[in-house]
Amino acid sequence: MTSARRAARRLPASGLFLVAVLTLVWGCNWPVLKLGVTELAPLTFRGATLPFAALGLLLAARLSGDSIRIPREHWGKVLALALFNIAAWNGLILFGVQQMPAGRSAILAYTMPVWTVLFGMALLHEPLSRRKIIGLVLGMLGMAVLLGEDVRHITGSPMGTLFMLAAAISWAFGTVLLRRWKPPVPQNTLTGWMMIVGWLPIAIAAPFFDAKPLVDELASIGARGWFAILYNIFLAGTVAHWAWFYMARTLPVAVSSLSSLPVPVVGVFAGVFVLGETPGAQEWIALALVVAALFIVLSEPRETRSTAAPLVPDD
Repeated sequence: MTSARRAARRLPASGLFLVAVLTLVWGCNWPVLKLGVTELAPLTFRGATLPFAALGLLLAARLSGDSIRIPREHWGKVLALALFNIAAWNGLILFGVQQMPAGRSAILAYTMPVWTVLFGMALLHEPLSRRKIIGLVLGMLGMAVLLGEDVRHITGSPMGTLFMLAAAISWAFGTVLLRRWKPPVPQNTLTGWMMIVGWLPIAIAAPFFDAKPLVDELASIGARGWFAILYNIFLAGTVAHWAWFYMARTLPVAVSSLSSLPVPVVGVFAGVFVLGETPGAQEWIALALVVAALFIVLSEPRETRSTAAPLVPDD
C-alpha cells in the first residue's frame, strides 16, 4: 500500500478532536433538552433556538472572509439537505419524545449509523471493511443493552417508535446526500442556510401544536429554561452542527456516522450530574461496547497487509 493510501486510512487529529466535541456537546444536550422542554413547548423551544444558531454560523462565515451567498444552481440541493438533516430530524424526534421515555428515545434515534452505512453502500459505493462491520455491530449492541428491558416501551408506543426510526433514517439519508453532493459552498455558509431553511417548517407548525404563543412562553420561563435555550443556540446548535456537517463532508460516512454512537451514552451519564439519575449495569456495559466500537473504527492498525483495500470512498 502506498503512503498516500496509508494517509487516507488515518483519521487526522482534527477529526478526533471534532468527534470529542460532538460527543460531549450533543451528549450533554439530552438532559439539557429535557430541562428546556419542561418550560417551553417542544416545537416552540426548537423554533426559538435554530435561527439564532444559524445566524451565528453565517456571522462566523462572514468574519472569516467567506461569502454567505448560495449560488442559485445549488439551492435545490440546499433545500433537500435542510429537509432531511434539519426539519425532518428535529420535528420527528420532538413528536417521538412526547410518546416515549426521553432517554430511551434518544438511543433509538441513534440507530442512525446503521441506516447511514446502508445508504453509503448504495449511493456512495463505500467499501464495508471488516473493522467497520465489527465496530458497527459493537456500537449497536451497546445501544441494545441500553434499551434492555425498556423494549416494552417500544411495543407499547408504536407511533413514538415510528417517529424516532423515521428521524434516524431521515438524518442518515441527509448525511449521505451531503457527502455525495458536496456543494461547493463554505461550510459555515452551507450549514447556516440549511438550519434557516429547516427552521421554517418548524416555525410554521409550532402555533398549531403548541398552546401558548412564543412571547407568553418566553415571559414565563426561568433560569433553567434560558440556560437550555442558550446552550442549544451556541453549543448544540452552532458548534456541534458545524462539527457534524464538517465531518459529514470530509470523512467517509461510515466513520462520521459511527462517531455519533457515544452521544446517547454520554447523555445517560450527563443525566447523573444534571438530573441526578443513577446509571446501572446496563449503562456501564453499553459504554464499554461503544468505546470499543470507536476504537476499532477510528484507530489505525499497526500493520497493514499489502492486499488490503483502502477505506477511501469511491465517489
